[in-house]
Order: sequence, then C-alpha cells, then structure tokens
Amino acid sequence: MSMFKPSMLTVALMAAGVSHFSVVAEEEKAAKKEDVEVIEVRGISRSIIASIDKKRYSDTVAEVVDAGDLASLPDVSIADSLSRLPGVTAVRASGQSSQLNIRGMNGDFIQTTLNGREQASTSGYTAGSRWISFDQYPSELINQAAVYKSPKASLVEGGVAATVELKTANPLEAKEQHNFNSSVRYSYNDAASDVGADSSGERISFSYQGKFLDETLGFGIGAAFLNQPNNAIDFSAHKPTRVKKEVLDENGNVIEKIDNWQDFDGDGVTENSLDGFQLRSAKGSDERVGIMSTLVYQPNDALKVQFDYFRSEFESEDKKSGLNIEGISKNVNELYTISNVAVNDEFLTAGDVVVTDTAGPWLEMRSEDQSTESTTDSFGLGLEYVTDKWELKLDFAHSEGEKTRRDMIASMHAYEYSTITLEDGSSALAWQELRNQTFGFEQRAKNSPILTLGTDYTDLSHMRLGDWEQFPHEYTDELDSFKVDFKYHVEAGFISSIEVGARWSDREFTDKRSTFRWGQREGQNGYQMADGTIVTNKGCEFNHQNHACMPHKLDGFVTVEHTRGFDYLELDLVGIADAVFGPGNYDAQQTWEHNWTLIESGAVKEEVLAGYVMANIDTEVGDIPVTGNFGVRVVKTDTKSVGIQQIQGGEVGDKIVDDNGVERTDYRHVEYGPEYTDTLPSLNLNFRISDTDQIRFAAAKVMGRPPVYQLRGGAGSWADTANDGTSQRYNVWSKGNPNLDPFRADQFDLSYERYFEDGGAFVAAIFWKDIETLIKSTTYLEGEVDWSSIGLEAPEGFVEGQYQTSHNIEGGYIKGVELAYTTMFDNLPGIFSGLGFNANYSYSDSEIGVEGGASFNDAKLALPGLSKNVWSATIFWNIDAFTTHLNVRYRDEYVYEGATPGGSAFAMADEYTVVDWQGTYDFENGLQAVLQINNLTDEPNTTNYGTALATGEYKEFGRQYFLGFNYSF
Repeated sequence: MSMFKPSMLTVALMAAGVSHFSVVAEEEKAAKKEDVEVIEVRGISRSIIASIDKKRYSDTVAEVVDAGDLASLPDVSIADSLSRLPGVTAVRASGQSSQLNIRGMNGDFIQTTLNGREQASTSGYTAGSRWISFDQYPSELINQAAVYKSPKASLVEGGVAATVELKTANPLEAKEQHNFNSSVRYSYNDAASDVGADSSGERISFSYQGKFLDETLGFGIGAAFLNQPNNAIDFSAHKPTRVKKEVLDENGNVIEKIDNWQDFDGDGVTENSLDGFQLRSAKGSDERVGIMSTLVYQPNDALKVQFDYFRSEFESEDKKSGLNIEGISKNVNELYTISNVAVNDEFLTAGDVVVTDTAGPWLEMRSEDQSTESTTDSFGLGLEYVTDKWELKLDFAHSEGEKTRRDMIASMHAYEYSTITLEDGSSALAWQELRNQTFGFEQRAKNSPILTLGTDYTDLSHMRLGDWEQFPHEYTDELDSFKVDFKYHVEAGFISSIEVGARWSDREFTDKRSTFRWGQREGQNGYQMADGTIVTNKGCEFNHQNHACMPHKLDGFVTVEHTRGFDYLELDLVGIADAVFGPGNYDAQQTWEHNWTLIESGAVKEEVLAGYVMANIDTEVGDIPVTGNFGVRVVKTDTKSVGIQQIQGGEVGDKIVDDNGVERTDYRHVEYGPEYTDTLPSLNLNFRISDTDQIRFAAAKVMGRPPVYQLRGGAGSWADTANDGTSQRYNVWSKGNPNLDPFRADQFDLSYERYFEDGGAFVAAIFWKDIETLIKSTTYLEGEVDWSSIGLEAPEGFVEGQYQTSHNIEGGYIKGVELAYTTMFDNLPGIFSGLGFNANYSYSDSEIGVEGGASFNDAKLALPGLSKNVWSATIFWNIDAFTTHLNVRYRDEYVYEGATPGGSAFAMADEYTVVDWQGTYDFENGLQAVLQINNLTDEPNTTNYGTALATGEYKEFGRQYFLGFNYSF
C-alpha cells in the first residue's frame, strides 16, 4: 500500500526544489504538472512549510527544521533554530544558545547524531560530559535537523528526552549541476564597548555542490567562519555554604539538628547568606571555523557510496576582570562586624561590613582567563545497495572531540607596610592586608547588587599581586562505530517491510587535570629581613619552585578600566607571571599536595553492542490508513572507569610518582565497572482519519547512559577534626560511581495533527514519561551513614567522617502538553497576502525533584532543565522582493546546574523572553541584502538562590546586529 498522497503544496515544494531564502508566493508565477497548479514557494515560508511537510510524513513523533539550501538559516548556530520548536528550549551561554533542553530535561538526556552517527562531545566545563554544545555546529552547514521525540528500533539509543538528528546535504540531490551559495555579514554588538571589548565581528560562509560523470559523482564542500564579540557585564554570587537541616533516622525521627546559619541582625533567629559577590566585566571573542565535505558516488539506482566529513574549531576568548568579595559566611562578630542589616525570606540581603581580622572576609581585584578551545572531527563512510526486494546499508564512522580551558586566576589585594623590630633587635619590612576595610551591599531582584567600597582598589600605591594560579582542564572524547542495516520488502498483510541491524561502538572519555599555585587568595602576611630572607605568616601555597613569597607591585601590568561608573583593574596575567616567576616557571603540574589532579585525571571506556528488528506497517483499519512501525532494540553496554583510588589500612598499592618526583604507594590503579543489557521495545502508529487529519500514538522503553563525570571511579581522602572538637576524622571523596544505573524510562505520546491546504497546520500532543531512576551527588556528613554498610573503613584512631559520592535515586513521571499552529494569510488582499504566523506552546510537569543542597537549604527542587511554560511565536511577511520575520521566545523559570565562583551549584534561572528580527531584500539576480538583530530587547540572564533578593547571576550580553549579503547561483 502506498504512503499518503502528497498535498498540492507538497507537489509545489517538490517542483520548486531546494531554494534559498528570498521572496515567497510570486502569485503570477505558476506551472502545470498533471493538472496541478504549482506555486514556487521560497523564503522563510518555504522553510516553515517544508518543515511541516517533513513532520507530516515522518514515521515517528518528530519536529523538523528544514533549511533548503546550505547557508539559508539565519541563525548563528543550529541551536537557535532548534530552540524554536515545540518543547525545545536552549540554555544561553555567552549570550547565545548552546545546550538544549527538551520536554523538561537537560542535555544529559538527549542523544545527538550527525547523518545518523553518534557525535563526540566538547561540552564539558569542569569535567567531561555527553551532551552536545550545539553552538559548535554552524547553521550554514546543516541542511536539516530533526528532533525525534519518539524512538524507533533502528535509531541509535540514548535519547530519553529525544534524539536530535543533524543532516548535511547530498550534492546529487542539488537542483542544478553546479550550485554555489555564499554569505558575508558584518556584526556589531552594542554592549561590547561598555566593557572595552571590540564591538565588530564578521560571519562568512560559502558552499558548493556539483554533479559530475553524468550525475553519478557528487561533490559538496562548505565552510563557515564566525568571529563575534564575547562580552558581558557579569555579576555572580558565591553560593551559600551554610546548612540548616534535620538529620532523620530510618524511621523518620529527628536525631540531629544542624544549624550553622548566623544571626546577622541580632534578633535571636539565624539567617542564611551568600558567601560573597563578583562584579566583573567579561570581554573576548568567539571564533568558529566549520568545514563540511561530502563525496557521493552513485553509478546506478542500486549502489551508492558516500563519504562525509565535518570539522568544527571553536575558540572562545573569555577574560574577566573586576571586584571579588568573599567570606561573608565566615564568623560574624569574630572576624567582621555588620550593621544596617536587611533580611528577606531568611536571607541576608543588605548590610555594611567592617573587616576586623585578616582571616575575615576579603576584598580583591581579580582577573581571570577562562578561554576555551574546542575541536570536533567527524567522518563516516556509508555503502548502500538497493534492489526491488531488499536494501543493505553499511556504515563506518569516527568522531572525536577535544576541549581545553585555561582557568587562570590572579588576585590583587590592598596592603599596608610597616617596619617592625625583631627579637634580635634588627628591623624588617612587614606587610599585611589593609586593616579595617569596609564595604556595603544591597541586593536587588533580577539585577546586580548596589555595592559601596571604603577603599580605592584601583590605587596602585597599596594594591599588590597576592595570588596567581591556574587549573587547566583537558578533555577528550573519541568514538568509533560500525553498523549494518538490512531492509526486506514483503507483502505480508499489514507489514510492508522488515528491518534488522546491528551496531558496535567503542568510546573513550579522558580528563587531565593539573595546577600551579602561588600566594593566597585571602592575601599574604609576612616580613623581609635585612639579608633578604622572607618569613611568611600567611604565605604561598604549594610553592614548589620557591618563588619569592611576598606581594608584587602591579606597575606596568594593569590598566584601570571603567564600566557604568565602576572602576576596576585589568591585569596582564601572562605578562606579570613571566616577570614574577620567569617564563616557563609556572607550568601546571600534577602533584600529590593537590591529589585531586591525579584522581580527577582518568578515563571512562564504553563499549556498546546493539541489535534490532523492526517491522514497518502500511495497512488499513476499516477505512482508515495506518502506517508506522514496531520493533525491539537490544543493547549491551560495558562501562569501565580507569583511574586511581586511595587504599585503606596497611595495604601497599602501586608506585605512582607526581610531576615533582614525589612517590606514593597508598593509591592503586583501577579499572572497573558494570556490564548491563537493555531491551527496548518501541511502537509508532499513524492513523490518517481524513485527507487533512491524522492521529499518532507512540510507546517505547528508552535508556540513556549516565553523565561521564559521574562515572569516574577515582577517590581520595583528607583528615580534619571531628564534631567533638578533639578527635581526628577521616573523610573520603570520590568523583563519581562507575556502577551507576543508566536512565531508563517508559514513555507514551499521543498527538492530533491537522494540515491545511495553504501549508499550515495545527498540532496538539500529550506525552508521559516514567523515569525509573535518577542520579544524585551526595555528601554524607559525620554519623549519617554506617561506613561498614558501604564497604568503607576509617584508619585506626579516626572517626568516620564525610563521604562524597554519586548514587541512583528513585525517579518518577514527566508529563506535558504541546500545541503548535501555523497559518498563511494568503487569502488577504494585496501585500497582506504574504503574511504568515507560526507559534507553539508547551507545558511540562514532573514529580521528580532534586535536593537543593546548601544553596537551597536541602529543599526539594524541580528536575534541572524543566520549565513549566515555554512558547515561541514567529510572524513573517513577504512583500514582493522584501521578506521579514520577527521571533519571540519565552521560557519559564527552571533549575539550572551551572558553574559558580569556585565550583558548581544549583540555581533557579529566572524566566526570560528573547526577541530576534530579520529582514531580507532580494535583487532577483542571486543577490540578497540581509539585516538581522538578535536579542532585540537586550534580555539579561538572571538566577537566584530561592528568593528574588538572593541573586546568583546577572549577565547582560547586548544586542547583536548583522548586516550583509547572500549570493547564490
């Protein structure tokens, strides 16, 4: 039985071929083909209509972005295009979309493939990860993107939320024998000058597709270059570190109350507080080079051989300078005093502070370099042989990603100097932080706080370098795969064909950590004797190179910068390091004194073998045509964590030597992890109840493997003082748990779809997912868990202390509703006939939650990435040679797990609305002029820690303007 008959508009699209963004609905242009009027549809209307058409004839529940020509999409990356689809949202990084969230789930639940091949990841910020940074993929080189919300057995497993499939163009399917597209755009950011960054940038792309040897050989190549400002006015809060909670026994009885909040306002009631603030100007640039190439040989209808290559290089310069205040969580009244206190929702939100001790809160100018370099390489060779009865496909693929982050930090403090007399009567030059420093703060909702300073921290007469350190990160992800797919066409009742296949993959993630540290973030304290000997009271940590441990002058290495009335120091990090330490004398190392550098440097290996069988359906139930598929995919996963673990008792481990030649034998090399098998049945049914209406139903069991950073088996320990104040306490930390279970879920989808003659559509869908388990990172405090029950043992004479680990917890449901509507107003008179409207709305809810930790007093938070309400609306208008469209995207608040000063934490991301606009004029000779404005309303990113006045982050990125030309022939 044949598939659905194409609509009039589908025929029109087929006749028009792949066309570039220009004008639409040239009403006088028509053609005849089998007595069907064919209208050439172009521009954004063509993309929207073609995307709807792809969705209509998909055999799964899917959303599609169809670009048509390469270089047709207006977006900076494919993430922006995908974020306009129903149920899809994006996390904005550096002002642009990067990580996707789908149906209330973050990137950890999303599988991504390019031309059907799983992709290596370069998304990690503090550790390796699986989710894809979609800003790595230039929209100019992606021909089509699909979000498969329901799986089928032949799809690569891993998409609990969805599978995102990116496709590049096949040159043999190009409209002409030789096809060329190019785009040149100048960009301007209107906020870059506020932080002293370069406002200008450019975006250049070209692609060529050609057919040779009587159209049996196709060659395509494309390149896209992006250079744009990466700037922000950046406020970040140091997360709360205080805990107030009740410890319960197994029966739910309170056995201990922990309250280390402080009474800031003196009313006898304790309050929580942020630990401090960072107010910085961030400036740099994003530079991305993407290359795509395809070679296709198809000598006849039976045989096709295709080689695909994709490479993306992304350098993000990310330098920040400004003020850092830290240590408010330290003991008030002992180290500092606070007056004019304001408290809201049990949170300290305002006060005037006087620092009375050098161990108290510290104030400093800080410069950082968090620049990253990412490279992704993917290539694959596919062979396809087709007969009237069967089809055979073989595919070999390799994908690898590499990412580095500099993570350089320097702190500059205000010092005072004095001459002191030593016991032998000699004099010495002494230094310490400036005494009685003062500051005031007043928190504001969805904005940076108002800060007042009692000291001029740009005055070089007392400002000195007190700390310089770096923590470089290196991550790699390498993936090899081979798959075979066989399809046999049958006439067996309701089954039209049978598919079977298998896939093998071998993947390895690696992390490498190291560090160099000199000085103290809290500032230095010491003196220098007449003979030059330096004595430190509070000096230089881990100073293996024996660099002079005294504050250094900043003259010649800093400039005083200004941003909106705020003055700050911007430091030449490398220049001052060369001067103070000497070139090459501050290289990062792996050292036992920072044992985490060796423990966190490891690998996760993953070997997967999968097989499937699937039947495709083409039948009728009564008079209703029914299509779809049902099948099962069986997946065997073998995971191994490779690293080192500290051993207990008197055991002797492996001899491991650090970069300073220090040897230890209390650690052992380990390689361990589980093997598990998942059976994943799936069903997709599409009931065509009329020529314009259809109902879809889908059911499946899905799985996704745990985040890589939570699978590492490395572990270490540290000792401190127990809660009794005298006993020694032994604590154990680990970076993960290789024995974690994967995400597994049962899911159901039901949708109603109506398609209009003008190419529009209305879709209403509901979905439900039942996730078996999630993963939780937990710190068990002293006495909260019996170590013998989890296989741990404290050394003799030590109290069992903290144990940090990850483990599985019970999951729950996620459910939601999605609505989408598209219409063309071609029945309106005159120029209004070119109007069109596209909108979608999604609602998601879940019973799943996570513990907020100290940031939220262990309150239960929603699933990270889940926004209850999300919508997107686009109005587009084509007037002769001019076309324009305006898109508005809204996202409700959601829990975000992201980087914070000194680590990562949960925060509540506030709702936001982003507005983008584009206008295009077509000269009808292959040349188009384009004007585009992204973030039209200059929407900031803001987060909070549970109350509006506990702002966690406030970032302004500015508006991004693009002006340029497209040219094609």
